[in-house]
Amino acid sequence: MRITGLKIILRRLEFVSLLVATVIALSAVAMAQEPLIKVQYPRKNQSLPAVDSTFIIGKVTPGSSLEINGIRVPVHKEGGFLAFLDVSAGEFEFVLTANLAGLSTTLVWPVRIADRYCAVPRDSLAILHQYHVPTVYQELVSGDLLEVSLRGTPGGKASFSIEGVARDIPMVESGLLYENSWGSEVFGSGAVQQESNVAGIYNGSLYIPDSALVDSARIFYKLQVSAKQVAAGRTGPKVAVADSVYSVVEDTAFGRVTVTRHGYPRVVELKDSVQSIRTGPRKGYLSIFQPKGVRFVCIGKYSNYLRLALAPGQTAWVPDTSVILMAQGTPSPQSFIRDLRCTGLVDRVRLQVFLDEKLPFQVEELLDERKFVLRVFYGTSDTDWIRYIRSQEFVKRVTWSQEQDGVYRLVVELEDFNVWGWDSYYEGNTLTLDIIRGPSKLRSYKDLRIMLDPGHSADPGAIGPTGLTEAEANLSIALRLAEMLRKKGATVFVTRVDNSDVKLYDRPKMTREHNCDIFISIHNNSVPDGMNPYYANGTSAYYYNSHSKALAESILARMVDRTDLRDHGLFYANFAVTRPTQYIAVLAECAFMIIPEQEAALRTESFQEKCAKGILEGLDDYLDSLDDD
Repeated sequence: MRITGLKIILRRLEFVSLLVATVIALSAVAMAQEPLIKVQYPRKNQSLPAVDSTFIIGKVTPGSSLEINGIRVPVHKEGGFLAFLDVSAGEFEFVLTANLAGLSTTLVWPVRIADRYCAVPRDSLAILHQYHVPTVYQELVSGDLLEVSLRGTPGGKASFSIEGVARDIPMVESGLLYENSWGSEVFGSGAVQQESNVAGIYNGSLYIPDSALVDSARIFYKLQVSAKQVAAGRTGPKVAVADSVYSVVEDTAFGRVTVTRHGYPRVVELKDSVQSIRTGPRKGYLSIFQPKGVRFVCIGKYSNYLRLALAPGQTAWVPDTSVILMAQGTPSPQSFIRDLRCTGLVDRVRLQVFLDEKLPFQVEELLDERKFVLRVFYGTSDTDWIRYIRSQEFVKRVTWSQEQDGVYRLVVELEDFNVWGWDSYYEGNTLTLDIIRGPSKLRSYKDLRIMLDPGHSADPGAIGPTGLTEAEANLSIALRLAEMLRKKGATVFVTRVDNSDVKLYDRPKMTREHNCDIFISIHNNSVPDGMNPYYANGTSAYYYNSHSKALAESILARMVDRTDLRDHGLFYANFAVTRPTQYIAVLAECAFMIIPEQEAALRTESFQEKCAKGILEGLDDYLDSLDDD
């Protein structure tokens, strides 16, 4: 009886064990039936630039192995992956295969890779219509240089004509292209750009003659190619063609040109509250923050940008939507500058330039020389008086010069004090430049007002392989840093404390409204398409104005120490949040969202703490250096 009962018990235990094993096995199979594959970037069917290689990121079920286009790709323990793979132009597919416990899932992920420049076949006869220059409307005056180009069959003779202006102006075939990549130049190794020998690129130019006066004139192109050259490459019976015989193809440019002559200046006035003037259409900034009411002489147009004459040989550009055209007969802006006033205030030095009207200007920081340079365009010196009021403690001297016709130059030489920013504005027709001093007791945080800016919000920013958004990571780091700064006694503001949407240009506005001394924007990084993220990654810092550079340097050094990531570099960068001049403004890129290991670290409180401490210690070092000075 006992033996029989024992056997029954053992059989039951065997059955239970078998059942448990079966359940475990079935669970494992069920888990492994469909290993997850999710691609975060690039998007499905996304168009990518002309690159030879690019990165793809995403996640798979943890524990899976992964191949993409037959290449084994490392998978982080949390499932994130990053691969940098060769691609080819045209319709391209990433084929991802994940394996887990003997079962697999395949995902086909199509993208479009743009074509690189390539030469037109020599046996053709063609002008490529989509590659004409100019492509936009232009307004010119006599003496202006018009530049044109086309792409077509190599080895020909090209010319262009401007309706009503000039005919058959020769063009030269250069045959060279420089393939630029801002990503490689800024984030990459800085290798010399590659020169591509692409035949069939023709360039020409013409100074507009004095006699020209046309409205929306067309530009015509003509390309003559030897008929013998064209015939040589074609299949079928060969036909003898004389060397002197040419085949001709013609086309018309997209852009038209108007040539005008003005008997009076065309005066325009800025209607925006703050506008920047540029070195060219959509090009770099010549001078930032020109106030409403400033006037210019307009001398031309390129697409939707107006060309402004600042002085002989010096021009600037603004969007046509930012100005109003003044009535015909409005005199050209100008002012004689007779006297100046320099006043020392509690936290700044104020330079006042008394003008007859609002003129454009440019402020230049030369902090290594402890100087500020103020240029006033359309200004002419008649300066006999410069009054100093309580300013001798801060200013050595103010000197003026007439740099050239229509450019009045002021130099403010500073005594030894810390510059934390500057502001420029008009009160009536008085141009005012405030040079802002740092707060007293620089080693005491209780005298500081700091704005922290967790970058992005409704816009998620960069997205990591497993879906962590940059906006989330930025916020976590910013809130930790805010707590640390408050414990030190600083008055701290944060542009957002949750996922509420905060517009980009509202962030500097909030900083000015709260009268902050320092602005720190917190971000996490990615790389442009075509860049190798295994090479280009780490921690970095950014500034725009010279007075912010030292803080950016200090934060970068401490961030590298704390995060143990590579030093990705210090950058001058024209960002909307670093551009304001009234305070110290920097941007910190803590880590790289697209690196699986760094994304995983950004999810942890310990790494968020390291990032916050790195920024805090950089601020400590900066304040200490000011005290030492």
